[in-house]
This record gives sequence, structure tokens and C-alpha cells, in this order.
Amino acid sequence: MVIAPIAYLGGQMAQSQTWKETVRDIVQTLPREFSLADVLAYHDELQLKFPSNRFIDAKIRQSLQVLRDQGLLRFARPGQYERTDITPIFSPLLDFSIAAPFVSSAQVARVALETWASFNLYCLDCESDALDRLPNNTPVADFKCYVCDRFYQLKAKDGRFGLRITGAAYQPTIDYIRRGDMPEHIFVEFDKRFNTVVFVDAIPGRLITEDRVVPRKPLSQTARRAGWQGCSIVISGLPSVRMVAPAGLERTQVRQRWRAL
Repeated sequence: MVIAPIAYLGGQMAQSQTWKETVRDIVQTLPREFSLADVLAYHDELQLKFPSNRFIDAKIRQSLQVLRDQGLLRFARPGQYERTDITPIFSPLLDFSIAAPFVSSAQVARVALETWASFNLYCLDCESDALDRLPNNTPVADFKCYVCDRFYQLKAKDGRFGLRITGAAYQPTIDYIRRGDMPEHIFVEFDKRFNTVVFVDAIPGRLITEDRVVPRKPLSQTARRAGWQGCSIVISGLPSVRMVAPAGLERTQVRQRWRAL
């Protein structure tokens, strides 16, 4: 028996959600064990949400595969799934092969780290165990929690971070701070020799104040992004919470320490 789609999904799924987040929301409304047909029953609503996609059923199957890889689902038998309802399994391994089409080392690192983050990072401001990537070139932020609407900026470095980090565009950063919308900042330190994430720390965005933002020299008129001005952010002395460590950290305790900052 195929379970009929519940009515509240119609027209009310967040338009900025990714495929993975949308399918996960659907799965959460279904019984713990459900069929592929139960999810495919949302075809028409998903077609309205993603009108430019001509392969709705294929994207549904792909999203279920991603949720399975994250540990949120398991294959019970052909065509049947079961929610695990457990915390996703953490993996410290980075897969740089997914960025093979890119030449720039910066692009390779960005793609590999953002992919790793989408599978392993979690929200510190609520109980959601997943963050979803925002579209490329979104000002100031890289990820969003669609449960509590908190934004996150991801910074990564092969090695240890210093006293300051490279920020985003200068003026948007200042604007976000003045509005009180500065995203939480997550710092991933990895070791490319072993393709492994070593430490992950987070700093509340509210602690990053204007006096910590240092403007950089605008790009020259001959540059591809002529006139663009970035910034550096001084993070020295700011309190942080460790999200990931080699010995492993329990998420509930991490969130408790985060709320105490």
C-alpha cells in the first residue's frame, strides 16, 4: 500500500531547501518503515518545487541514497527503507577525488571540505543533525540549518589556523554584523597528507564585532572581479567550542558548551 502524501507539504516546503533536506522532511512524515513508492508519491509536489528539474524520480532515489550514506536510513529490502532515527555516523575522511575536475588547489579543497561538511556537520543552535549547503556565492554564509534557520560560515585550513582568518566581502560582512545576523563560524583543520579532518571548532557569530574586521585592498581594475574588497577577521582571544576531535565528541555535550559561551 502506498501512503498518500500529507496535505501540508503542498506549497509550504521552504523554497530554499536542497533536495536532500526536502526528501528528508518527507521521510520524517512517513512511518519508520516505508517504501520507495511512498516517496515517489510526492512527485507532483516536488515538480512544482523544482520546476527546472526533469528527472524528479531520479533525484528522489539519489537523495534517499545520500540519506542512507549519512546513516539516517537503511535499506530494509528491495524498494523498502527504514529510518534509523539515530545520530548520523561521523567520518573524518576527506574525499578529494570528487573535486578531480578542478585545477585550482583552493577549489579542490573547497569542494572536498563542503562535501564533507554536508555529511558530517550539525547545528549547534538546535537538535538538527544536519546542515545544508547554500548556493554558491551566497554572501557571508555557506550552510544553513533549515530547522532553526541559523546560518554558518565554513573555514578550512590544511594545518592550524592563526590569529586571523580570511573573511568574505568586506561591506556585506560589516552589514551582517550591524544587523546582528553574522553567521556562526566553523573552522575545520585537516591534514591533506592523510585526507583526514583533525579538529573542528566553532565561534558564535555574535562575538565577531566590527573592530575585528580588517578591510583588505580592493582588487585592481584589471582583475576579473575589479574593485572587489575582501577582509580579514581577527579571531584571537574569542571563545570557541570544539565540535570534532580525533577521540570523538558527543553532540549533546558540545551543544551544552556552545550555549554556555
